[in-house]
Amino acid sequence: MTRVSPVDLPAVLEPFIREALAEAESRADLPEVLVEALRDHGAFRMLTPREYGGTESSLTEVLDVYERLARIDASVAWTVWNGNWGFLGALLGERGAERLWGGGADPVFANSGSPGTAVAEGDAYRVSGHWKIVSGIGHADRLVVVAVVLEGGAPREVAAGVPDVRLFVLGRDQVEVRHTWDVTGMRGTGSDDVLAIGAVVPAELAARFDVPARLHRPPYRTFIPALVLPGCTAVALGVARAMVDDVIALAPGKTTMTGTPLADTARAQSAIARAQTDLRAAHLLLMTAAGALTEAGENGEEATLDLRADLRGAMSHAAQVCRRALVSMYELAGSASLYRHNTVERRFRDGMAALQHANHSADCFEAVGRVRFGAEPGLPLF
Repeated sequence: MTRVSPVDLPAVLEPFIREALAEAESRADLPEVLVEALRDHGAFRMLTPREYGGTESSLTEVLDVYERLARIDASVAWTVWNGNWGFLGALLGERGAERLWGGGADPVFANSGSPGTAVAEGDAYRVSGHWKIVSGIGHADRLVVVAVVLEGGAPREVAAGVPDVRLFVLGRDQVEVRHTWDVTGMRGTGSDDVLAIGAVVPAELAARFDVPARLHRPPYRTFIPALVLPGCTAVALGVARAMVDDVIALAPGKTTMTGTPLADTARAQSAIARAQTDLRAAHLLLMTAAGALTEAGENGEEATLDLRADLRGAMSHAAQVCRRALVSMYELAGSASLYRHNTVERRFRDGMAALQHANHSADCFEAVGRVRFGAEPGLPLF
């Protein structure tokens, strides 16, 4: 196990990532040697409690890492984001955490937020579901899924009108993986479908995330879903900012129809300035919203609905900015954007794929607006 500070991870891992890029594209999954390098250097331990070998990093710290990794490769950043579920060590009881990290184990997680179902059976649950687009499942030791606990065929409630929804940790050998990841963007994530029918999960590996964490300290005493949700936005920002850099490098050697170097045209200069400014502003807004939630956790304060709406609004805004920047740079690069050997081509399809995530849908902006009018957001995990 190599100890690397999270802030140093992108620089340390860059050689490993660049060496594996071609293979990840061709096999539609990260090579095992790269996954082991990520694991060994602690890329999957950033949100894991210290007593289980993690660095217990803050939300703002991990978002910075995701974004800087995405400037190297989106698939790697996406897989690292999806694998950072070590905060389960703060949610589960001591026995559950021991099952995952006992004996110095260093598990890699995959996860899905789409709900399955669970039925209590003695001291365990039987979990079933069909989860699509499960990034990194090919290399994961454990799968974490969201499931609604059923009782008598209907959702069990923890309070009036509030269903019992929990996180369940399944072993890799308890699920069937269907190789469905035949896509253009972010091919290296290996985001296949996963099925489980009546998988037995002991009660100690089931965690509620709507109650205070057992390890009641930063970053675990704020809104737990906030540790997950904005990661996809950080990845999108990293890809878009890298694509702008690529076009800046490309422009001096590319000529327009009149023979003028692209970099010398007012059109290119304006487009680059606008994209950079928009992306930097979106980055700052996202980090400010994440920082406010981080500060609330550090001070033992509530993650209010307004703070959570700020985060969701920043995510939706960044998604719109990223989409505009990607399209603008793709257009500006002209025919160079078509060739697979050009990083602009890969950045574009990877970035657009990241923006298809449900967390970037228009529904999220609408939910923020409902909160501003004093209503409930109407979205789960808001």
